[in-house]
Amino acid sequence: MKAAKTSATGRKAGKKTAAKKKAVQTLGGKQRRVASSVGSIAANFHEGSRSEYLAQYIFSAFGTAIPVPHQEDTGLDIYCTLLERVGRRSWPRAHYSVQVKSTMDPWIFDGVEAVRWLIEHPLPIFLCVVNKADARFLIYQTTPRFAAWILPLHKSRLKLIPGIETKAQSIQTSWGEGSSYELRAPILNFTIKDALDDSFREQIAAVLKWWIDFEMENIFRIRCGNHHFRVPYQYETNRTDIGGGMSEFGGPFSESSVLRAKEVITELIGHLTTHCANHGKLASAAIYAAALRQLAPTDKPGEFAVHNSLLHAALNGRFGMSPPTYLHQAVDSLRQLLIDRLAAHGIADVE
Repeated sequence: MKAAKTSATGRKAGKKTAAKKKAVQTLGGKQRRVASSVGSIAANFHEGSRSEYLAQYIFSAFGTAIPVPHQEDTGLDIYCTLLERVGRRSWPRAHYSVQVKSTMDPWIFDGVEAVRWLIEHPLPIFLCVVNKADARFLIYQTTPRFAAWILPLHKSRLKLIPGIETKAQSIQTSWGEGSSYELRAPILNFTIKDALDDSFREQIAAVLKWWIDFEMENIFRIRCGNHHFRVPYQYETNRTDIGGGMSEFGGPFSESSVLRAKEVITELIGHLTTHCANHGKLASAAIYAAALRQLAPTDKPGEFAVHNSLLHAALNGRFGMSPPTYLHQAVDSLRQLLIDRLAAHGIADVE
């Protein structure tokens, strides 16, 4: 134990000696002591933070805007809500996140994990470029992250390039491996003075909500395993009343997405089957129940039961199966009838 203490003391002494050496510089063979920097900071220490302060001020005009402490920053700077006033109270109606930059440099995600983080982030994401010289804010949508999700070509690197046009398509890229996405037009372009005007501030909030709704729908699709996303074909800065329709992009299922999609649709059809049965729509309920038997032949132990036993009992009775050989006998006879009719026309699943 004494030897260990002596070793630790020696290490501490070594650190002190090294610290003293750091404070000494050699110039022309002579040593001179350098003045301590304790109590000071770098001259441009707040240059990046000032942009975040300004962005937080602006986004707080539409709801809450919570900055992420620098030591906790994993890629996004502000978590926000859009508030809607109801009487004397305001209620959060939408949630989103913001990354703040002080230059027009591309936002680059380099590496599989970085791209995966962007794709799977559970909130809408906006890129905000702050031009401090004239207190101007350029805000960009980030829907290309959904394109990166549906195409395996973009899984390792993604580059979002902001521009200053006033009109653009939502998704502009060469679709090649390692390609970049050009955000040619910001969805919003305004100054602090603009944001202080009540009517213009309402327009800013409307544009944000418009894009948040698109992103939330696409996030839902991703979480359901659906390899498709929808965005406006084109958009204009500071506007939501744009024609041109919608664009839909999609790709093939991955094996993991097939499993997830089956889980989601099984649960939904289970509830839809029960809903129809409870409202006397037995024909629809029987059709849904047959599809459900195709998706999930049995209920899994410990999980929510998707098959409605009361409905199956009622259908067995209508089919004259009293008592039935097993609970799902009537519905399975319907399903088998469809399979046999398809087979008669040479239609069958290829294993």
